Amino acid sequence: MRRHLCVLLAGPEAEQIERWRHIWDPAMASTVPAHVTVTYPEETADEALLLQRAELCRHQTPPFRLSLGEVFAEDEGRGGVFVAVDDVNQGWAGLRRRLLSPPMTPIDFPAHATIAHPRTCKRGTQCYAELAGHHAGGTVWARELLFTQTTSNSFTILRRFRLSAAGNG
Repeated sequence: MRRHLCVLLAGPEAEQIERWRHIWDPAMASTVPAHVTVTYPEETADEALLLQRAELCRHQTPPFRLSLGEVFAEDEGRGGVFVAVDDVNQGWAGLRRRLLSPPMTPIDFPAHATIAHPRTCKRGTQCYAELAGHHAGGTVWARELLFTQTTSNSFTILRRFRLSAAGNG
């Protein structure tokens, strides 16, 4: 079981990512919707504190834009295949800074959406060979932060944090 804070990617702009996910990693795609992780379980020293911070952040963070970019991979696809996500107005980065201040321990991995995950896909190198250089395109709005729980066969939204600070969106 893994618990994350994430934002879902939805709408026509995310359709290309979903198509790729269903082709290359149908096990993941059928269970977990396309998303951008904001906090990973490995970063979270205190889940209760993380959720308290998320509640505060939802009132301090306006909806923000994420631009969907080029396909990239870790270890030629053996470590996963991803779509780069540009944090257009630094909303994702701002959330991470506020949510993951000590005692949390942030890891250094860029914003991304996963196409093929090494836990659920054995064709990562083939996927990357096929998709390298492709660009997902489009911009999505992150309007809600979700606290989720994922198992090998389920994805559950445990709590929703609607981003509500004054701002664009």
